[in-house]
Amino acid sequence: MHEPVWEFLIVNYLFLGGLSAGIFFVSALCTWLQTDGQASYPRIARTGALLAPWPVALGSFLLIFDLGKWWRFWKLFATFRWESPMSIGSWLLMLFTGLTLLNAYAWLSEAERTRLFAKLPATFPGRQRLLALHPSLTAWRRNLAMLGFPLAVGVGIYTGVLLGAVQARPFWNTNLVAQLFLFSALSTGTAALILARMLEKGDKDLAEFRFLYTLDICLIALECFIVLPYLIHGQLSSLAVREALDLILGGRYTFAFWGLFLVPGLLAPLAIELWEFRPVLLGRGTLHITRNLALAAAGLVIFGGYVLRYVFVFAGQASGFK
Repeated sequence: MHEPVWEFLIVNYLFLGGLSAGIFFVSALCTWLQTDGQASYPRIARTGALLAPWPVALGSFLLIFDLGKWWRFWKLFATFRWESPMSIGSWLLMLFTGLTLLNAYAWLSEAERTRLFAKLPATFPGRQRLLALHPSLTAWRRNLAMLGFPLAVGVGIYTGVLLGAVQARPFWNTNLVAQLFLFSALSTGTAALILARMLEKGDKDLAEFRFLYTLDICLIALECFIVLPYLIHGQLSSLAVREALDLILGGRYTFAFWGLFLVPGLLAPLAIELWEFRPVLLGRGTLHITRNLALAAAGLVIFGGYVLRYVFVFAGQASGFK
């Protein structure tokens, strides 16, 4: 039996990178949308800004250990090769991580900034400049959001492009993989923000949850509409692609794809969110929020996003072998 070259370190990296991309995108969208000159959904924007840097930073850290000789990771940044997906991805991750950290700093309150710098020695290089920079960055939040949009989309798509660049694996050889990974990243990011806002103490702003639910319902629906063409396209493709799809159509990854990803990871949370949204859809009231249902739906979306990457990484590698 073929032993996969890419294992759970890569699965974790693909998931965490996409999660950060989704969180930042939704946060940036809430920052970009304005009401009376202010962010329309400031609490979502702030929560997302503070969460976004950490999954991608952890995923990049894990990715280093998949390089074999991890201490030579710096060589990825010694040159830039536009024809190499790995080189493009490395620089993209570095730029995106740096921007998310800058954006998170811009959303810190004055008290939080003071506590942060109180832990640094007075002689720390650039300490005073960073303190003085904060008011300017606060005014630049919307500009940082605009700069971050293409980077977030790039990171979300790149996790699928990285797989599609391997021509010897017919399971991956379609542009639909990159699209599926992008919408999955945006959906898991939205679900993470639903989870975070629901777990925060205090009153729940129904307008915020209506925005997040609307966005997540649309993204999950788009995922479903990409899965179907992916399966149809595969069945109408070459024999190698059809045989590769057998891995999820009766093969050893069938249960993971249908029983862990598609049904509980897509259809179940979609049904829950539509149920909560039904008063709005029927024109009979506002969004109905049930804490346990909201937590369950968000958790299932995040779980499904992880399983999706597990299936594609392992089934994709297996598809190149008999």
